Amino acid sequence: KRSQPHQHTKEHIRVMEETVQAIGGTLNATYKAMAANMERSMQMAASMNSMMEQYLCRSIDIETFVKGTEHSSDISLQLTLSNNSNLPVPKCTLKLFVNTPEENKTVPFDVEVESRPIVEEQEQEHKVEMKKQEKRDYQIIQKNFTLAPAGKLKWNLTLEIKQVRQFNGTIQLAFPSIGTGKPMDIKHVFGIYLIHRCRREWVKTHNEKVAMSVACNYDGGFLRSFFRVPHDEGIVQGSAFSLSVAGHRILLIVNKVVGSDVELLVHMLGARFPKEEVVEEILLELDMYSRNYTTRDNLLIPSPMV
Repeated sequence: KRSQPHQHTKEHIRVMEETVQAIGGTLNATYKAMAANMERSMQMAASMNSMMEQYLCRSIDIETFVKGTEHSSDISLQLTLSNNSNLPVPKCTLKLFVNTPEENKTVPFDVEVESRPIVEEQEQEHKVEMKKQEKRDYQIIQKNFTLAPAGKLKWNLTLEIKQVRQFNGTIQLAFPSIGTGKPMDIKHVFGIYLIHRCRREWVKTHNEKVAMSVACNYDGGFLRSFFRVPHDEGIVQGSAFSLSVAGHRILLIVNKVVGSDVELLVHMLGARFPKEEVVEEILLELDMYSRNYTTRDNLLIPSPMV
């Protein structure tokens, strides 16, 4: 008779153990379900952030137009930044790099921002100039600004590069991700050609004594546009076109004109004329421009060199 309460106690303990196990199993299943739901939510959020970042990067366009300056070997660069999305891009920083095309080594250069857009910004550097003692492989064009939805911004820059050779330029737009805040950037690479740095001239007559020369042919409309020949002047035998850079000069003398075809004789002038391959590069670039010539302002978007 005394053993009866003991049997009841054991029964109660067994029921309690089963109840605790059942509760534990339920809690464990609940925790697993919550963890799975949280993981799915995090994956969904990460996926949405990734999609938003890709959408934003695809919606931002960087365009460059490079040309020579009128009276120096400096380079004029027009930079256009467009946001084709309906999202603002805050905390933007715009950088410019110059590299050699073969080794991809950074090159020192000076830049002057001739004009800049009026944008929402903080702590803006109003004048950007590299100091001689600074060793920096890029130039900040503008920082801490917001690129508005459907917005378009333009900068006009003047570049001064001491070395006389071909380069690649890189525009980098850096900004934090809207969703995660992680650093992001978009890059645009363009070519900086030797011919961009040449001063272009046309003269009715020349007084240079010429010896042996190489002949080449170009379209007269291209030559008129590229060398800015006045519309009331004719390209005739004995006139000449000139490409000058850093004290060196290539003289292209008009030898014959047949219809729109102009035959030129190439002469190299200057006591400090560079290596022959530099001259060849300039003439190859001139040929490239002539083949891509259009009557609409002689537009050509220089591609990067590889």
